[in-house]
Amino acid sequence: MKQEQIDLLRWLAPGLTDVPESSLYWIERSQRALATSTQDRDVYPVVDHTRGQGVWLYDLEGNEYLDANAGVAVRALGFRPKGIREFEEQLTDVVEELPGQDFDNIPQVLLAERLAATAPGDFDKQVFFTTSGARAVEAALKAAMDQTSRTRFVAFRPAFHGRTGYALAVTASKAIHREGFPQALPVIRAPYAYPYRCPVGSDPQESAEYSLQYLREAILEEGTDIAGIIVESISGEGGIIPPPVEFLRGLRDIADEYGAVLIADEVQSGLGRTGKWWAIEHAGVEPDIICTAKALGGGYPLGATIGRSPIFVRGSRHSETFSAEPRLALLSLFILRSIEEQGLIANAATVGEAMLKRMRETIGDLDQVGEVRGRGFMQGIEFVEDKRSKRHAPNLRDRIVKNCIYKQHLWVLGAGRSSIRLLPPLVMTHEEAMEAVGRFERAVREEVGGVRENRMTAANAAQ
Repeated sequence: MKQEQIDLLRWLAPGLTDVPESSLYWIERSQRALATSTQDRDVYPVVDHTRGQGVWLYDLEGNEYLDANAGVAVRALGFRPKGIREFEEQLTDVVEELPGQDFDNIPQVLLAERLAATAPGDFDKQVFFTTSGARAVEAALKAAMDQTSRTRFVAFRPAFHGRTGYALAVTASKAIHREGFPQALPVIRAPYAYPYRCPVGSDPQESAEYSLQYLREAILEEGTDIAGIIVESISGEGGIIPPPVEFLRGLRDIADEYGAVLIADEVQSGLGRTGKWWAIEHAGVEPDIICTAKALGGGYPLGATIGRSPIFVRGSRHSETFSAEPRLALLSLFILRSIEEQGLIANAATVGEAMLKRMRETIGDLDQVGEVRGRGFMQGIEFVEDKRSKRHAPNLRDRIVKNCIYKQHLWVLGAGRSSIRLLPPLVMTHEEAMEAVGRFERAVREEVGGVRENRMTAANAAQ
């Protein structure tokens, strides 16, 4: 960390005399000061907030990591993207203390029009800006209730839509997220189309039919008065599961049949990550509402609910103090323009497919690799005890994550019960992607080899 950055911290935090470049030191302080409970401090070192370039990030000790996570799909343009400093200099005269919900401003209008133009569907659209993905989901659910005068929703298992209010009610990811919190909505729950673990077989079409039939029966049993169907276009926290296109098409049909609003949660999968602006486009489906965030703000708190006009039937139905203030709206427009001008959607499609192909060739045959799946730069690798039983292998997954971080210096994150997700910045080149896959392969082989050795040792001891 440069001296001027250390001096800045001392000036901003009176009483701070020393800034040790030690992850352990700052992890101990964070445990005392922060109430956030999602950090895995046993795995990840403290990131140096003053360094980073493209797909490379650094910890406080100066170690360099290849970023295959992008802040959980936030940093689409990587660190210090091309032209960002020059662009930020142009924002010095922009008023930032202007709440976007109280007064119209030009940047917000332009961003809304730009987002609406990317969304599928030849119909008039509006945009409601929020400060996060969960809040974008909240707005979508309230909009569906406002439009239909109903309160019942369809959601899936697994599903992650956020941990607040209505969003938590439609989430089914980990029990700890919901335990002790009364659920605010009546929800019909159905299995997400998950071919690898479908009880009737791994054929994609059969998996889609199984989930859709389950849902149809549940609706008839629990209530046909549905306000909306909310679905992740690709299950993210559930393990990066791209559903069969027939599944999403079937949901469109069911929504139309019952007069319900189809909501596509694209908070993690949207804005070019899968090789299209929106992952649901792979199925040729036009949702009524799309929820987005993460890459939209590039690290700043910005989300959006994009929907068929009017999103809210009556005035004063929903609001937030902070959302798409002028400077942030301009930054988001810069991100969208960069994605388009640099051809990053096509890059995600081609380089992402090359990564998936390489991983299937190099580790796909290992008995502990259940499935390599994904679209574009949204990839999941599921680990099992063995291919025959398909029993989840969370301990193996966790060891591979640690190996990636500490030995391979590859920044990855777990997902689902025993999967690892790769969500590279959209700017990752083919060469960088192959380097990432190579590091990942080494981590997998080293840890799978350890499993085999332990099994052989146990077998010999039993003889």
